[in-house]
Amino acid sequence: MYILGIHTGHDASACLFEDDNLIAFCKEERLNRIKNDGGFFDLLCVDEVLRIAGINRMQIDAVAFTRMKFPVSCFKTSVLSFSGIKRKILRQRRYETIRSLMLKRKILDAEHFLDFDRLRKYMGLKASAVFHFSNHHKAHVLSALRFCDWDDDILLVSCDGGGDGAQYSAYYFSGDKLDEVLGGEETVLDKPQNAAASIGLAYAYATAACGFTPNRHEGKLTGLAAFGEPVVAKAIVELFQIDQQGRILSDLVGYKGLRARLAVLFAGLDKKDIAASIQVATEMVVIKWLQVLLKNRPAKYIAMSGGVFSNVRLNQLVAEMPGIEEVFVFPAMGDEGLPVGACVDFWATTQGYDKLTRSRLTDCYLGYPYSGEDLLLAAERMGCKVQRGPDHVQKAAELLAANQVGAIFYGPMEMGPRALGARSILASPARREVNDSINLRLQRTEFMPFAPYVLAEDADMVYEIDDRNRYACNFMTITTRVKPEWADKIPAVVHVDGTARPQIIERATNPLYYDILKAFKEISGLPTLVNTSFNVHEEPIINTPEEALTALVENRVDFLVCDGGLVFANAAQ
Repeated sequence: MYILGIHTGHDASACLFEDDNLIAFCKEERLNRIKNDGGFFDLLCVDEVLRIAGINRMQIDAVAFTRMKFPVSCFKTSVLSFSGIKRKILRQRRYETIRSLMLKRKILDAEHFLDFDRLRKYMGLKASAVFHFSNHHKAHVLSALRFCDWDDDILLVSCDGGGDGAQYSAYYFSGDKLDEVLGGEETVLDKPQNAAASIGLAYAYATAACGFTPNRHEGKLTGLAAFGEPVVAKAIVELFQIDQQGRILSDLVGYKGLRARLAVLFAGLDKKDIAASIQVATEMVVIKWLQVLLKNRPAKYIAMSGGVFSNVRLNQLVAEMPGIEEVFVFPAMGDEGLPVGACVDFWATTQGYDKLTRSRLTDCYLGYPYSGEDLLLAAERMGCKVQRGPDHVQKAAELLAANQVGAIFYGPMEMGPRALGARSILASPARREVNDSINLRLQRTEFMPFAPYVLAEDADMVYEIDDRNRYACNFMTITTRVKPEWADKIPAVVHVDGTARPQIIERATNPLYYDILKAFKEISGLPTLVNTSFNVHEEPIINTPEEALTALVENRVDFLVCDGGLVFANAAQ
């Protein structure tokens, strides 16, 4: 059975499952090159995931949606407003959000609003294709559950700026049963959570207050926080109350009320202190929330999703909570990951949780499988210098040891916001100033150091990695302390607070990535390399060979390495 997952909101994306196995994923921005794009139905990434799998639309058996935007032509006339009816009659290419109609009519049945036959025809699907509509936060937590193999009670939590009337959700999974604690369907129609109680929205406002773009640059605040003082963190925490059931409440009313109070608190503060204050407040609120949930029902394992858990410093503190044996953060933790959870929801709903495979995620390489030869041939067409041969790994390591900056182009691109060795820029970690030079070439303004990657056999030697955080470290979703004896040797990847955001790599996952680091270690004695995403400021991570080569020609990096060879911008190199 082929199950297509689609989310059309911001960070729009699509995925494809074969039964309950994820086989393809693509975020819309990687194709149209517009950062965080979404808000429309006709996504390029839908056909891209089908291309990855080698199937067509008529082979799709089911489509799992979030409660999102659909073409107005596919709505039943009886449920549309006058303007919607007008757009439908005029056949305008416009969209309506099904969630808003559900809220207005107090009905969650999507077939009450949509003409399913017309929607199948619009999408080019076979008549037997079935549709499923998933709750926002349930989709978040199920994306994480699918890749957790724990047998005991699991606490599943999501936290973000909001979706389907909630900003927080909590579920427990035990055996083959999913128990909802909060943030599920009752919030959609009857008991929506108060947006003023959203720590995610508070962090987004702080991002704006520091002059950055909300829903895009929150990571800048996470890095900037270490340079400031949390002067109003306590005052922010006091805006949020957590009751005995684990509900997060506020005396303020709505996002406007929250924004107005934060504006007063942030008035006159340096951006470093705003960042430190919201970071510490977020840590305090979320940790206290988890403590209440765990007091009510203890669990040794926590799986996290939702945009707030892109905060790697927060995730470190969760892993360090007493009694926690292991944590997992779904790598596409933001809304781009919703289609994955929607597909899992469809499978569990139709087949039962006892039929749901729960196995560990080994890698995130789910894009189109470009080969090294694809890159080399494209490089020759563009007039770049190509060096084919069996010694490309050794040469790449030597160039990195000589402080050149390279980029790896390996197979399918990664799912999620992190570059994990398929589309990564590589550099030696030996000099702190490499951060500034790379940022200048990429036109970035960053406060975090670059992330490192490390061979699995060296991970414990360099970083404070143990059973609690090791799984999360495979996907660069958590920070750890750097061992003191290594911190001064690899300054480019160590933050001012003594932490780093490492990725653990095994050879079976990505042989080229692994072998380059192994060769670099033999030359330099350093067991780690810089890994930062292969993109310039305000652009998505590159996808195609042509995009990689354009970056090379524009002097973003000194060389490219792929299976089978190296590429340089001109013949003089």
